[in-house]
This record gives sequence, C-alpha cells and structure tokens, in this order.
Amino acid sequence: MASLKGVCIEFTDVRFVVKDRRSGAMLDILKGVTGKVEANRLTVIMGSSGAGKTTLLDVLACNLFGSGTVTGEVLVNGAPRRTSEFTQISSYVLQRDVLLASSTVRESIMIAAQLKLPRTMSHRDKVERVDEVLRELELEGCQHTLIGDELLNMKGISGGQRRRVSVGIELVKSPRVLFLDEPTSGLDSEMAVSLIDTLVKLARENRTICTTIHQPNSLITSKFDDFLLLHAGSTAYFGLWTGAVDHFAAAGCPCPQYVNPTDYFMSVLKEKGDELVLAWEKQEQQGRACGLDLEAPPPSSASLEAAAGAKGAQEEPAKLQVAPKVPWWYQVWVLSGRMMRMWWRNPAMFMSEITQYIFMGVFIGLVYLQVSDSLATGVNDRAASMWFAMAVLSFTPSYTAAVLWDKDRLLLRRESQQGMYSVTAWFAARTGTVTPMQIFQTSLFCVLMYFMVGYVPDFVNFLVFLAAFCMFQLVSETVGVMCAIVTKSSTYAVLILTFILLFLLSKVSYLTYAYAAVMANEFNNVTFYTADGEPVPGSEVFSGGVPGVSLTGVDNGLSIGANLGILFGIFVGARVLAFVLLFIMAKRKWL
Repeated sequence: MASLKGVCIEFTDVRFVVKDRRSGAMLDILKGVTGKVEANRLTVIMGSSGAGKTTLLDVLACNLFGSGTVTGEVLVNGAPRRTSEFTQISSYVLQRDVLLASSTVRESIMIAAQLKLPRTMSHRDKVERVDEVLRELELEGCQHTLIGDELLNMKGISGGQRRRVSVGIELVKSPRVLFLDEPTSGLDSEMAVSLIDTLVKLARENRTICTTIHQPNSLITSKFDDFLLLHAGSTAYFGLWTGAVDHFAAAGCPCPQYVNPTDYFMSVLKEKGDELVLAWEKQEQQGRACGLDLEAPPPSSASLEAAAGAKGAQEEPAKLQVAPKVPWWYQVWVLSGRMMRMWWRNPAMFMSEITQYIFMGVFIGLVYLQVSDSLATGVNDRAASMWFAMAVLSFTPSYTAAVLWDKDRLLLRRESQQGMYSVTAWFAARTGTVTPMQIFQTSLFCVLMYFMVGYVPDFVNFLVFLAAFCMFQLVSETVGVMCAIVTKSSTYAVLILTFILLFLLSKVSYLTYAYAAVMANEFNNVTFYTADGEPVPGSEVFSGGVPGVSLTGVDNGLSIGANLGILFGIFVGARVLAFVLLFIMAKRKWL
C-alpha cells in the first residue's frame, strides 16, 4: 500500500446544543470540548452513558444528522475543515453492524470497492485492494462464507468477524481518517482485544483513528495512545493514556493498585465528576498561562512519521485529494446485481413468494372451476372470481413490500449516508429488479387462474387480462412501498396499509380501472344463455341492459385501452410519488 499522508484533526471549544421537544428548553450535549486526534496514534474517547462521546465522534466525522446546533472550531491539518472533502478521506464505522445477510464476506467488501473506488480504477486493481483488506483484517479464511442472519435461519460468520467486515467496508477506499463507534460492544474479551490490535496496526500505517469504547479490559487499555474522558459533555481529561492515572492522583483520586484504571475512572466520575471537570479546566488555564499546550500529546517515536506526513499535508491544507464518485448508471448496475443475488441466495423467501401466487391461482381456479355460460350463474361467478383475484393482488405484494422494508431501510440509510450510492440509484435498481419478478409471479397466477376458471379461450383476451392484472399488482406493490417509506417500522407500515386496503379499497381508483378492464375484456367476448337457451350477449350484461342481472358500477364508460392506459399512468405516478417520498425522507435524514 502506498504511504498515506497523515491527517491531524484539532477541535477547540466544540459545543452541541439541541432543543428538548417536551419542555422546549435548550440542552447542552457538548460543553466546550477541546482536543486533538493525530495520525499514527489510537485516540480513544470514553465516558459514561450520556456523556456525549458518540455525539463528539459524530461532530468530528461530519456524521451528525437531525436538529441541533454545533459551534466551535475544527481544523484539518491546520485549515478549516471542508465537509465535502473531509468525508471523502474519512470513514465511519457504526456501532451496529448493518450488513446484507445473503452476501459473502468477500462480496460485501467487493461491493464497497466497486461503489467507493474510482470507476477509472481497473477491476483487477479493485480485486487486489479487496485481497489486501482481507489480509489486513484476517478475514481470508472466511471470505467465501455468508454474512448470515439468525432471524432468517441463515448461518454465517461470528460477531467479531462481522465487526471486521464493517471495518473492511470502510477501509477499502484507504481512508486517511477512520472513526469507530464502540467497535468492541457485543464482543467477547478475546475478539475485542484482537479487534483493537487490528486498529493499532491500521493506525501505525499513518492513519488517524479515533474511537469511542465501552468498558475495556486492561489488555485493551494498554494499547491506547491518547485518551479523552468526558463527563456530562465536558472534558475530565485529555492527553496521553499513560498520564491519566497521574492526573487523577494529582486531583485527589489515586487509582488503587490492581484495579483497571478505566473502571476506576468511571466510578469516580459518578461521585466527583463535576469536581474533576473543574480540576481539568483549572489545569488547562494554568497550562495556557505558562504557554503550554496540554491538549497536544508529546511526540513519540511511533508518531514521528505521522508528524512528518501531517506537515507535508499542511503545506496545501485546502487541497485534500479525493476520489471521484462512480457514475449513477454504474451504481444502479452494481446494486441490481446485489439485489438479484439476495433473492437467489435466499430460496426460502423466493419460493415462498412464488408459492403464494401459485396457491392462490389454483385455489381460485378450483373454487370457480370451468364457470358455465348460464346467465343465472356464469355472470356472478365471473364477476366474483375476478374480484377475488383483485383482492389477492391488493394484499400480497403490498404487505410483502412493507414487511421487507425494515432491512432495506437500515442498509439504505447506512450506505447512502456514507456516500456509497445515491438514493435515486437504489430506487432505480430496486424497481428494475422487483418489477420483472412481480410480473413473473403475476403471470404464474394468471395462467393458472385464467384457464382453470375457463374465461374466454382467446390468446389476445388472455394478454389483456394479464396486462391488467400485472399493472394492478405493480400499483399495489408501490402502495406498500409508499406506506413503508413514510414509517420507520414495518409494523406501522402494515397498520397503515391495512386501513388503506380494508376501508378505502372500494374507493381507490386503480382498483376501479383494473376491474373495469378485465370485466369488459371478458364480457364483451362471451355469450350467456338463459334457462330457455336464448343467447344473451355479454356486452349487454356488462352495460346493464339485461333486466334482472346487475353489475352496478362496473362499467365506467371507458374502453379497455383507456382503462389500461389510466392504470399505467397511475402506476407511473405512484412510482414517482414513492420516489419523491423516499428522496424527502433521505434528504431530511428521516430514514
């Protein structure tokens, strides 16, 4: 790997204020935190729950979303930080691993390489970069193993390996700065130590690494370089890890022998947190009065190379080298391939979808098997069977879309917010992969139902029937997508969807147009017979011109082509509306 230029991040008097939704009062989350994160060193932020460590990490990483006001100064190599450039040279590993269960370890990192590395970079070079990351993170042995998901009964890799994959996804673009939010949470002691060893190794490659951490053991703390301790949004200590114990002792809180210092610090902060914050502020003031820089750890032999790299970078601080983003069409191509693999890798989910349509097609076909042409029964059987089919294609695709949204949302939120691809590319890829699948499933349903029920035995009639049901089904699926997008949980999406389908179904126009099209297609080409054998044209029955036979409200006065055209327009409009909703939710960080 080519030598990385060191990046030094200095932050001064960083404050974050947010408004309490209930009381309306302003809450100080960060209260003037000052410090420095340097290359070639592992900087650790600690504090009790609610101390503001994750908020500070988010501020430094430009990963802070939602309401709130940030003040203070953040410098990158001595120059004011430019968010657009800084996010290109930095990466952020979330506390929660959000990975696609149906992808292998190698595929997960390769997808990141395809979407994060320049399009001008050859495929061979990208493969070599992925190989390098797998070696660095010791993932070569499980590179062809699925990520897995216990909820889907899909066996996969261990928790420690999942965390390394998350790091690898961010590491693939060779970031000069790496932020991690509690990377050891949920790992056993051995895996946690191994992960910290990996972070130290990455830091020694002249990277700037800053991480929050929770309850580290003594083996982990021995690997810290710089240490920032927060209490209620204020600094209780910042400096060398090796100087923390002496500082607490000087403040009247000596750490007992054989006690893990971090455990002691946490317990002391509960009792004397405010006193320790005041002691640190006093020490800072004394240091400034003497012309000292207490925030800057003294250089060590391990950081000399980083200092040299940072100095070189500071010569042109405003010109951070960033890689161009891959084109939109390429994002769609890569995402489409991943979505297709997701379905093929999960045959249970794929087959369950197909089975539903086959079962319902056969079920309706058996209930209305070979309907007669009798005026007394044939009219109602045809009308009822088509209405039954419409009901099936209202609920099934929309509920499936709503239920699957939870996992889609988490992955979309993480990857889009970290700049892997645009929301428009994801939506286009999903539309391009789901639509053919929905048409295929609906075609199976229609073939079984149409010929078992015994509608007009004409190929053109069947194609019209199929077109109407496919468009109706696609609109229903889009309604489910819209309900899912405006909620953050599939449970709420299903509740909204149930209200729409159960209470508004008869008034929803897309159902009216689809039903009118298939009914006109059937009745205009069939002849019924009375009990006396007298023929009655189906078109007269459809238009309501036959006494004693009522199809009230079915004929809307439009031709079959007009109904299908309007139905297609509704599909396009609903799809556009779904995209607009998704775009707004993503833009406002509401996903």
